[in-house]
Amino acid sequence: MLMKKIFTLVASALFVLGASAQTESYKAIVIDGENIALAPEFTAVIDESNNATNVADGKSIVTVNTANMTLEAVGGATIADKLDPEDPKINLGQDLTPGAVISEENHTYEIASVGSWNPIQWKNGQNKTDINDANGTKLYFLMGTGNPYVKMFCEEIYQDNAPTGKYRAQYEYYKPGDQVMPLVGLYYKFTPKVDGKLKVQIWANKGNRHTYVIDEETKEAVKYLAEGYINGQRANYDTPAIDPETGEPKLDNQGNPVYEQYQIYFTSEQIDSIHKAVQCTAEEQPDGSIVYTEKDPLYGPFIIAGGNQAFWGWITFEVKAGKSYWLFQDSSQVGFGGFDFTTGDEPGPVGDDLTQIAEQYASTSAPVTITLDAGKEYTMSGPVKLHNLTVEGAEGTTIKMAADASFTALGTLILKNLDIDASALGSKPLIALDENGGGLDLAKDYYLVNYVQLINCKINDVPQIIKDNDTKYVIANFLVDNCVVSLNSAATKTVFDMSKNGFINDLTIKNSTFCSKGIDQDYFVRYSNAGRCDRAGFDSNSINYENNTFYNVAKTGQWGNYSGIAGRATSNWRMIKNIFVDCGNGQVTRRYLGNRQDQATATFEYNTYWFNGAAEDVTGYDNSETVLSNDPMLKDPENGDFTPQGEAQLTNKTGDPRWLDTNGISTVVTTVEDANAPVYNLAGQRVAPTTKGILIQNGRKFVNK
Repeated sequence: MLMKKIFTLVASALFVLGASAQTESYKAIVIDGENIALAPEFTAVIDESNNATNVADGKSIVTVNTANMTLEAVGGATIADKLDPEDPKINLGQDLTPGAVISEENHTYEIASVGSWNPIQWKNGQNKTDINDANGTKLYFLMGTGNPYVKMFCEEIYQDNAPTGKYRAQYEYYKPGDQVMPLVGLYYKFTPKVDGKLKVQIWANKGNRHTYVIDEETKEAVKYLAEGYINGQRANYDTPAIDPETGEPKLDNQGNPVYEQYQIYFTSEQIDSIHKAVQCTAEEQPDGSIVYTEKDPLYGPFIIAGGNQAFWGWITFEVKAGKSYWLFQDSSQVGFGGFDFTTGDEPGPVGDDLTQIAEQYASTSAPVTITLDAGKEYTMSGPVKLHNLTVEGAEGTTIKMAADASFTALGTLILKNLDIDASALGSKPLIALDENGGGLDLAKDYYLVNYVQLINCKINDVPQIIKDNDTKYVIANFLVDNCVVSLNSAATKTVFDMSKNGFINDLTIKNSTFCSKGIDQDYFVRYSNAGRCDRAGFDSNSINYENNTFYNVAKTGQWGNYSGIAGRATSNWRMIKNIFVDCGNGQVTRRYLGNRQDQATATFEYNTYWFNGAAEDVTGYDNSETVLSNDPMLKDPENGDFTPQGEAQLTNKTGDPRWLDTNGISTVVTTVEDANAPVYNLAGQRVAPTTKGILIQNGRKFVNK
């Protein structure tokens, strides 16, 4: 089945990081071994019961000052319950007295008086400590009290359509653009001394509540990026759960094995995808693109994901010097874990060092996104080693790597919208895995890298993409999408080299061009012969090529070498609409399938295999009867023009789409509707693909009967 292609325009950079940027961090909860305590500013204003001792005018205000940020944490009281004096177990509603009738229909009144208030508290709570990610993250949060309401009324409680004589508070909450900020209740007010980017760690109770960042001056809500963990969204890595009493694998009531479940970290792009699926309507355009429209344009953008699940993670937004920004949930209390405030001057001269920029985040446990300026050249003087790192550029962003430079994939690595000059690497890889495992978790006996993504990048004169550094790694998912990669090396190399001890469980290359203009490659992909999906706790593995153009790659070498996964029922192969010219010693399909003919788990469609002026013999391997056996007649491949002129290739639109007539869509990032993508229900909760009802996959709804 062909996967449908959706084109998404490349967006400009949201955050600007200056050449002399600095990051200052604050933690609301202090961890010292087994001791967990509130930060000193909060400890100083509470008693042994966590009740605030600095209450004035119904508020407890705690001020935190760093070099460039002033934070005011403002907690408020809630109305105490009114208890039956004869039987304190009987709740008589809240301790308030109603005044004049406001709405007879809604049995709402003014408040004549409030008898008593609950104490304002600051305490440790709503922590997320069961996360199993590459950095051993444990999220701790400060909890305050009070709903940040604009107005408060009195409501009589009715039961069976009859008044009970009991009353409770009813609130009017803040709406973006209102001229009145919340009077009381829990909120966090940030006032920076300089411009910068603020990344705040939060716990948001219930994903369908509105989480706001409000510009105090304009009273408008500020847009932010969200990334982190959603309650209930856990992945099954097929690691058996062990009964601590018996030491044997656990079984459920039906005798089936029970597997460990691990919390899923969602990138800002994934959070946005969930949000779009639940909170937006999707309309497909004639060109295949999708336009998303908020169902609730005013408030919808501030529902982080959807559903009724709590969110633990980070929100990131730009701030301006001297302005104040209020963070709160309109009808609940937001947990606060701390912040990272990145400041910087205006962009400096050409030659800013990405390695030095990344070093500023060395002590940060949260995922890091470094957004580089459009049209600017950066150097990279040495290794960049950060857990869960995204480096994102915009049009014209270039990085010139020095001889000792490399990226290290620790947990996750995304390189996006970058033009990378790797010519100085000599024979070294773009991505060099850490020889000591980098503190990563183990998937059985393998150090686990969750995913690596190269998206909309041009990578010039790179010796090889990745090397396992003779260490036992498994990369769960490796994606190359909409990239142009030119290979050049001082010695014979393997492009994707996991041959010593590791493997990539799912490798996908699509809408991309690979060419070689230097010393030949010995392999395009090579794994350890011991590498096998089940040995790292996975059900299956795959190698997928779709709409790519390959020229002169491993011309006298092998396209693939991986005896461990070859011929297995759990191994899946997908090769759709690719053009191979002078690749793999004329044996692309044979080596791709590990010398195994007639593979039931292999899918081939409309590929071209052209070697030394003739069609490759693919008998027994590509049995699709769709092989395009004519010369694709690439226009000028030696000078970087891979436009096909062969009639069959043009008719079937094969190869990298950038070389086809796409009406200018060669400058876009492409995404594909993936049949194996996560499935969600309408509440935004991840469910099994077999779940009945209206489900969401790839941001679109469908009915599973």
